[in-house]
Amino acid sequence: MPRKETGTRRFGAFYGVFVPTFLSIVGVILFLRLGYIIGGAGILGAIAIIILTVSVTLATALSLSSIASNIRIGSGGAYSIVTKTLGLEIGGSIGVPLYLAQAFSVALYVFGFAEAWKFVFPNHSMTVVALITFALLFLITVIKTDFAVKVQVGVFILICLALAVIFAGGFLEPTELSVPLVTGEGPSFWTLFAIFFPAGTGLMSGIGMSGELTDPKKQIPKGILYGLGATTIIYLAVAVLISYSATPAQLLDDTLILANMSFLPELVALGILAATFSSALTMLMAAPRILQAMGNKKILPKSRFFGKISKGGEPRNAVFATCLIIIPLLFLGNLDSVAQVLTMFFLITYSSINLSVFIEQRLELRSFRPTFKVPGFVPFYGFVASLTMMFIVNPYAGIVASVAVIIIYMVLSKKPMDEKHDDVRSGLFQALSEWAAEKSRRLPESSSHTWKPNMLVPVVHHESLIGNFPIIRSIAYPHGRMTVLGLNLEDDDTAPGKRKSSLEKIPDVVDKFEDKEIFTTFSTIDAQDYVNSVIISMEAIKSQVFSPNILFLPYGPEGLKNEEIESIISTAEENNCGVMLMDKDEEVGLGSQEDIHVWISPKALEKNLFEERYYDLSLLVAYSIKENWNGKINIWMAVEDEEQAAAAQGYLHKLLYEARFPRSTEVNVVVEEFDKVLKEARSGDLHIIPFEGSDVKSISKISETGKKSFLFVHDSTKESTLA
Repeated sequence: MPRKETGTRRFGAFYGVFVPTFLSIVGVILFLRLGYIIGGAGILGAIAIIILTVSVTLATALSLSSIASNIRIGSGGAYSIVTKTLGLEIGGSIGVPLYLAQAFSVALYVFGFAEAWKFVFPNHSMTVVALITFALLFLITVIKTDFAVKVQVGVFILICLALAVIFAGGFLEPTELSVPLVTGEGPSFWTLFAIFFPAGTGLMSGIGMSGELTDPKKQIPKGILYGLGATTIIYLAVAVLISYSATPAQLLDDTLILANMSFLPELVALGILAATFSSALTMLMAAPRILQAMGNKKILPKSRFFGKISKGGEPRNAVFATCLIIIPLLFLGNLDSVAQVLTMFFLITYSSINLSVFIEQRLELRSFRPTFKVPGFVPFYGFVASLTMMFIVNPYAGIVASVAVIIIYMVLSKKPMDEKHDDVRSGLFQALSEWAAEKSRRLPESSSHTWKPNMLVPVVHHESLIGNFPIIRSIAYPHGRMTVLGLNLEDDDTAPGKRKSSLEKIPDVVDKFEDKEIFTTFSTIDAQDYVNSVIISMEAIKSQVFSPNILFLPYGPEGLKNEEIESIISTAEENNCGVMLMDKDEEVGLGSQEDIHVWISPKALEKNLFEERYYDLSLLVAYSIKENWNGKINIWMAVEDEEQAAAAQGYLHKLLYEARFPRSTEVNVVVEEFDKVLKEARSGDLHIIPFEGSDVKSISKISETGKKSFLFVHDSTKESTLA
């Protein structure tokens, strides 16, 4: 059956996946380094290295197959998979180093080709050979991908012939096993592992053409698994064959041992050249497609340029940009110093792919329905093994690679993304919150040590929310939350049209809180009157796991009747919710946002400091505002006589010590009537008045004190300044 064309999607499992995977794995390492590894590690050591590499690669291949059968993969291979699962920021942080690793790998394979060429033609300049080879690779890639694939098929046939003559040569002259099972001489096991592992990175080439496959869901699993299976058999067979055909000294000294042991060395030498050439070609086709995919998602600077494709579906601009990176490397002559860092990037990519699948499996979302299913231990092993090997092979290179990925992620997380893309991150955090909620319900309640502001703010008009924006943010930032409740009141005197228009503007104000890093939710309800709607709302949300612990009313006592305030407070107490009434002076406002004054009644002296307090919420809020204003807290107490003043001084200093308040906090004990002291006190920026339920009438009187902004605060009793 002929392959069907679907735009630029034109390759099947064999041409688009199996051949690139096979050629990238059966390349430089097999022909030029496998003998060295066997000579240094022994036959069992070499087989252990092969199996260890294959185990990580197989786990990643199975994870790739599973996730590829669940989503429609775009161009970019592994980058596309990680992006669709963990988001653009994480996908980009993996995609950038993966792209650079594949681009640098082109240079590495070109140098391998040049070294093999120089062995045949010793007088030729390696730099000249490398440049000519790269120019040929560039022409093949830029002409058309179809042509490059056809070249790869020819190389594939040539490598198969080279392997045939190698096996024929080995079997024609059988000898006894001449390599020890394990040798303690030469490089360490992990050094040899680091040399061998790049063979396993060919897996990334196998999915590099994902955007040009006719049916990625079926072709990626089939192509990479068959490719990995075939190459694993070849490596193990060649390892055993070499062990019967050469001594450890020969293997360590002769990089072309496979050619010399065959009955047709010229064909094997040609196969080595073909293998290095094909590996470079495969990477040169795969790397630009990652760059094009990232450009298409506007992750990079000049994204429109990189994301552009030709009429034939070729990422020409990305190819040119990749070549500009590779050409300077060819003049360096040696990339050994960065080779291990590149391997680190591949291992990070492997760990990310396995983590993506493991997360999707654990979330048990209905949207995760892969037709190719793998057990949960497979991606878990792939994730852990990849990270472990990264730091075992080279801790310093692992740190460099990890830091690079973190920096890229931090840059991308600050970059505004033009498009919204579905991924599992919200599902992950939701699942974690559900798990935490279930666990927290089974544990004894202990909110005092974990207290943070979670505010319920009922508003009728958006102007009141705007006017209280500074104080609300100062209370909630940085870790607080807020629920804005828009009230559409039937008894509101505002014209219906104007009232509706005002409510419709509230979401824009909510967005401003989000921009200032205050997690905010918003909903609207229809209600008869203000007080009853507030009471009903508190009762309705009390069963939530993260129910509000502060009711913030943007109206002072003069805006509500005393009995209404008492009714609200009574309901708040039943629902473990504190109450705040913001009484802001229109002229003074919040002043210069420096001084915070907390007024504590001398009635506090009658109670045990460590058992009964009614001002904890006031102090916690004062501390939060102070941190955001970079201001100073002033604690006030007006007492009747000097004896009480001495007791007040001791009480307040003990309170501040136990509450761990900053030393800059000022204690003011005044022998004077409270009303007079308050009236004569500095206008300040904010005066916080803690009150109990029985003090409602007194706070109405306090609010009449002119030229001051008050925040009246009633505790829920669930807060603790001393916790």
